[in-house]
Amino acid sequence: MKSRTGSLYRLIYCSRNVIDQAGSAGAVEQEVRAILEASRRNNAVEAITGALLFTASGFAQVLEGPRDVVERTFERISGDPRHADLTVLSFTPTERRSFPDWSMGCSGQVSASVADPLLPLLADTHSAGPRATTGSDVLHLLEKVVQREDEWISA
Repeated sequence: MKSRTGSLYRLIYCSRNVIDQAGSAGAVEQEVRAILEASRRNNAVEAITGALLFTASGFAQVLEGPRDVVERTFERISGDPRHADLTVLSFTPTERRSFPDWSMGCSGQVSASVADPLLPLLADTHSAGPRATTGSDVLHLLEKVVQREDEWISA
């Protein structure tokens, strides 16, 4: 991975999954794998590290790297039509990377029948009040569930 100078930042967000799940689980998995392939290729060049959790209900992601690159990467992610209700939970300087060895670690599942760790985090997306989920909640969840760079949970 290319080294970059500058302050290290961490951006954490959640979003609702809107990939057409009426299709087969294989088609949804193929779409997410395409996201990962592009992310890993782009992130390796840009010195971005992080982790992504994909479930039937949504996405949670941590991006780590130089501020300008994280901002540019997030801007591109924000325009992706495969998710909605995107909410930045945290964007702060950090002393160290939580996922230093991964251009994009991932854990995911496509079945709604499997216990969904994001459901409680996304439950208040449409409420009138502020989101109860914090960046720390998501970071701790990702550190707990993303144990390898690529771990697909089958249903």
